[in-house]
Amino acid sequence: MSVRERHNITMSPFAWEILSKLRAIQGKSISKIVEESLIRMLKEEGYNSTYFKIMSSVLECDDKENAGIAKALNSLKEDELEVAEEYELEDKTV
Repeated sequence: MSVRERHNITMSPFAWEILSKLRAIQGKSISKIVEESLIRMLKEEGYNSTYFKIMSSVLECDDKENAGIAKALNSLKEDELEVAEEYELEDKTV
């Protein structure tokens, strides 16, 4: 079982009512419904879930670091941006 954390979110009464009804219909917690919906949205809209996993595991850069990274990326030449190899990673979040 994955680690769970408690968080507070705010939403409209309408959204909460729908989630409450889905909880009764599906027999799942509201947290599970929201999590599954998020994962489905990422897949449907073509977001790379690996990117989010990597980005959520590192500290945010300050403005100076961001500027340095942007400068380095902007200096790359076209041939340096070509894909050398591709790998498909298994998504174990679902």
